[in-house]
Amino acid sequence: MNFELDKQTIKDLEIFGDRNSNDSIFNFYNKTKTNGGKERLMYLMENPLSDLQQIQERSELIKYISSIKLDLKITPDQLGFIETYIRLNTLPLRNNVIDAFYQNLSYRIKPSNDYYLIQVGIRQLVYLIKHIKELINCLNKDIPEELFRLVGNLNEFIKNIDLGALETKSKIGFKDISRLDFIFRAKYKKELHGFIKTIYLLDCYCSISEVANENNLAFAHYINSSTPTLTISKLHHPLLKNAVPYDISIKENNNMCFLTGPNMAGKSTFLKTIGLSIYLSHLGFPVPAKAMKTSIYNGIITTINLSDSLNLGYSHFYSEVRRVKETAVKIKANQKLFVIFDELFRGTNVKDAFDASLLIIEAFLRVKQSTFFVSTHITEIAEEIKKHSNIDFKYFDSKLVDNKPVYNYKLCNGVTHESLGMFIVKNEGIVEILDSISELEIV
Repeated sequence: MNFELDKQTIKDLEIFGDRNSNDSIFNFYNKTKTNGGKERLMYLMENPLSDLQQIQERSELIKYISSIKLDLKITPDQLGFIETYIRLNTLPLRNNVIDAFYQNLSYRIKPSNDYYLIQVGIRQLVYLIKHIKELINCLNKDIPEELFRLVGNLNEFIKNIDLGALETKSKIGFKDISRLDFIFRAKYKKELHGFIKTIYLLDCYCSISEVANENNLAFAHYINSSTPTLTISKLHHPLLKNAVPYDISIKENNNMCFLTGPNMAGKSTFLKTIGLSIYLSHLGFPVPAKAMKTSIYNGIITTINLSDSLNLGYSHFYSEVRRVKETAVKIKANQKLFVIFDELFRGTNVKDAFDASLLIIEAFLRVKQSTFFVSTHITEIAEEIKKHSNIDFKYFDSKLVDNKPVYNYKLCNGVTHESLGMFIVKNEGIVEILDSISELEIV
């Protein structure tokens, strides 16, 4: 089963960001050295996993690379020359001494761009093969299964390439150029493409591992459980400096977190962060936390920054209703989903918002195989749903200091009815500005 991840969720979690900003989860993990590695990282992040074994295998691979600090010493220019060389449409050079001599002589008399690209491409390939052999020799015998498979692919190609004396010398003569060009672009052309693709994947994994080491990220522990389970300690948003960490625990008999708190207290940031932890853990990637334990979900659906569908003629409220219905359909199809709603039905009046939120929340509470995180400003709902045993109440606190709101961004147990909305409006002096305009008009 494919992991459910739609466009709204990708947008909410800022996974790939936009053209005007470098702040994205993709850019956070992207330290790849090749375009192919970057493309491979993009593919992995577009396709989270829902299979426990696949997730664990990838996680163990990245964890191992991180532990030995595997360093792939390649540059974009080196791979660029290799890629250009592989794509040459000219016939491979002939693998004999006489033809090799005359081809080299012809190039010296009348330089050829193709022959130059062949020379440079082969030199870079030989360097890459030597470097990969050194890396492989440094690996322990007891390596993760997925890395063992990748190393096997690399070794299979390397064994077919007889570098001979080139193993120890740096200069590549014209005879070697002709011989290796025939090997690379004729005899083992298909295998060479597979070798380069594996290098890209290794580049991708080394990038993720480097980020894990630089940022002290943790690798999730996965639980094979039919009911949702989640425990995270010291979770923080990777793109925020000096972020206040969260501790969160969802037990087997508890599938909803009901979140309250005043404006700007940190609810939306928390919901994005918890959503990211689920998404990243299902990539097998390290997560921004001290520790994480989670069951496997079949997808994540978030509704945090839902916009009006003006081109379709939808109001904000109707867009919310359609999103809730869309979520219900996906829950029915995928069963175990992680669902986030930031302020249910904010696009309608308080009475309808209360009734609709209560109706949907109680329906969510009956779906025990999925996990729900729901925030709201309508705190009166808490009184109506506190009878349910499978709900956990959390809030973000705030207080006034010298008539200014102060937030500690710490997650607390319970429900808060505190509201600072009107105070914030009054504190901005909007009414005074408008009154001063009206006074000018009178004069």
